Amino acid sequence: MKNHDEEIRKQFTVQAARFSEQGLTLSSAEYLQWVVNQLGLNPSFVVLDVAAGTGHLGRAIATHVQRVVAVDLTPAMIAEGQREAVRAGLGNITFEQGRAEKLPFPNNSFDMVVTRLSLHHFADTQPAVREMARVCKPGCQVGIMDMISPDDAALDVSYNRLERLRDPSHTRCLTREELHRGMEDAGLKVVQIVARDIEVDLARWLDMTNTGPEARRIIQDELTQELQGSRITGMRPFMRNDRLMFTQTWITAVGVK
Repeated sequence: MKNHDEEIRKQFTVQAARFSEQGLTLSSAEYLQWVVNQLGLNPSFVVLDVAAGTGHLGRAIATHVQRVVAVDLTPAMIAEGQREAVRAGLGNITFEQGRAEKLPFPNNSFDMVVTRLSLHHFADTQPAVREMARVCKPGCQVGIMDMISPDDAALDVSYNRLERLRDPSHTRCLTREELHRGMEDAGLKVVQIVARDIEVDLARWLDMTNTGPEARRIIQDELTQELQGSRITGMRPFMRNDRLMFTQTWITAVGVK
């Protein structure tokens, strides 16, 4: 676990400066608003954003609630998030360093607990999901947004292999059913699951993680070969305006404690 935490810090220290660039898929205002729309936010809420990175989701939520606490493992991400919050004039979001698997808060502390694009970085997702449920108040919601793996087992393996080539801190995306079951096992009643396909520009996706030339070549070659009729990767590639693109499925699942 310690070694994987160090890998996460290493990768996201590299990514921190680019994490808030406009136009990058992961920071797109449209997709953030899509997630926010799935949450039953209330102006009186105190919300916890777990494994928050620079606080993309937390900052989007902050304009709708009383206060947001954003927790992340990587100091560079926290520092960038604090700068972005100041630039946005947000005075109701604070950042703390901490592990999702051992949140530094008492039971039943928050009106809502959320996480976005984080589970696929955890060596074991279940401790983090249980912790999110623990610190959520009874009757309140836990919202989890992440990419999901293909249901087909072979495509699951292929898809996650390419994700790890791009970012060594990636472990594995859950399937839709695995996420649903994991939330229920943590004591949450899943009340909503909404999925959508996201189109991703391959070159910009690789730039964000500063992926090395050999890994870039392998990923690009495999997607190009799939378009030419070779083995299916699970990445669902396509071309647009002479640029190589691929498709992810993002899911927002909401459970009530």
